[in-house]
Amino acid sequence: MPERKNICITINSLAPGGAEKQSLLLAKALRPYHNATVVIINPKPCYEAHVTVINNEGLDHVFLSKNPVRKFYQFQGFLKTRKIDIIFAFLPTDTIWASICGKICGVPYIFGGIRNSHIAYAKYAALRFVNNNLLDYTIANNYAAYESAIEFGFKKKVMVVPNGIEMRPMRQTVNASKTISIISVGRLVRQKDYETALKAILELKNLTEKAYSLRYRIVGSGPEQQHIETLVESFGLNNEVELITDPHNIYELLESSDIYLCTSTFEGISNSIMEAMNCSLPVVATDAGDNSRLVLHGQTGFLAKIGDFQELANFLFEMIESPKERTQMGIKGYDHLADGFSYETFQKRYLKLIENIGEIEIVDGIFR
Repeated sequence: MPERKNICITINSLAPGGAEKQSLLLAKALRPYHNATVVIINPKPCYEAHVTVINNEGLDHVFLSKNPVRKFYQFQGFLKTRKIDIIFAFLPTDTIWASICGKICGVPYIFGGIRNSHIAYAKYAALRFVNNNLLDYTIANNYAAYESAIEFGFKKKVMVVPNGIEMRPMRQTVNASKTISIISVGRLVRQKDYETALKAILELKNLTEKAYSLRYRIVGSGPEQQHIETLVESFGLNNEVELITDPHNIYELLESSDIYLCTSTFEGISNSIMEAMNCSLPVVATDAGDNSRLVLHGQTGFLAKIGDFQELANFLFEMIESPKERTQMGIKGYDHLADGFSYETFQKRYLKLIENIGEIEIVDGIFR
């Protein structure tokens, strides 16, 4: 049995994001084998659902002080008192924070995190500096971010460890009715390109020629909300589009849908697409980031060119016209997710990484 390690998992806050969710999943995955503690650098924002996970799973966690100076010394005290062997950081800010404090305290191994291929230049430059001078390794959760980091000048100690997800029971329902529900989940930001999504729905409405009743739900909140509402009005889609900014249960919304739509202009690995596949939904998505590693074109869904609303509409129409094939795509997507991104696979990858931490070899982003 490998020796139990004292592991610190840092995250900026408990904001409602994918990185925050993955940090808690990692703590849960490591807890049976190692002493894992989640350190939340900023006490606010604090998403209630994440707190619920911490309490339900009994995860060891620490909230640091609001005061920057006190926070700095509090974290160093934690690292020394707990005799931390390994730090896993998830986002740019806590990666920079953890690398500095970890080096001061002599933590043997420090892993940074990079989760997007599009990062502001100043922040990217800072990450490059800590990768090349302070960190032992950087973990990218997607290949697009890995390739971008190498191109930007990160030393070749960057590896890919994909996100994980706890699988739900498979759904195999066939909806052959004339009412079709399409859904998108994500922050209301420019990156998600909801304008293209709405143009695709308008084009789809024209393609169906009223043969189907279309329902498109956008689930999320963010700075683009007013712009999206204006577009819905100008496109005459008030009867088809529903904007849900305060969802109570994402999975309930997904399970009551027929098709998942993603129109992002760039992505890492999409937690929202993974959640849709976990509900056996077929996916129509833009070929951004690692979407092609999740959505197998023609098998689990369709991939369209970024910004091409006509191609997106055509793929949606093809799915609508073939309910049985659409259902089979969803089942194949579920199987693909279970094979490569399940909680168990995620857990095994990190346990293997820790067990071989002193002799890691990285080839094309994969550690061996």
